Amino acid sequence: MSVQLAFTFNVNDPKAKKTTAIVVNTPDNYVAHSFLQIPIYDNNNNQIGYKVADDYVQLLATNEYLVRINSTYVIEGQGTISWQYSFVNSTPSFLYPVGVLASSNITSTTGNYLGKTGAVSLYPNADGSRNVLIGFNYN
Repeated sequence: MSVQLAFTFNVNDPKAKKTTAIVVNTPDNYVAHSFLQIPIYDNNNNQIGYKVADDYVQLLATNEYLVRINSTYVIEGQGTISWQYSFVNSTPSFLYPVGVLASSNITSTTGNYLGKTGAVSLYPNADGSRNVLIGFNYN
């Protein structure tokens, strides 16, 4: 596997669009659903597309929340790359734990990426920036 695509985005980008709906919030049950659209940038800070996400937070136990991130990277004029990632958080936050590498398999591709397999790695920084590396398997 070799890295074929690298880019960044920032959850604090002023162009980001975020909508969160609290589905239920009781002492023994919490479910939230969030929708995101955040610009993504190449290494020269040129916008190359968007991260579009559909995320869930669900209470498992006291101070234990399962976060399910469903992300698609839309690379303008090229296609899309989708992946999913889940983790347990101590608060009902959609944000990746800072400084902890998130990695998972590509789940779906379109356009020039159609048929590609591989993995996505995301490194979350404290300032809200995210460094993303996508490695495609040799086919």
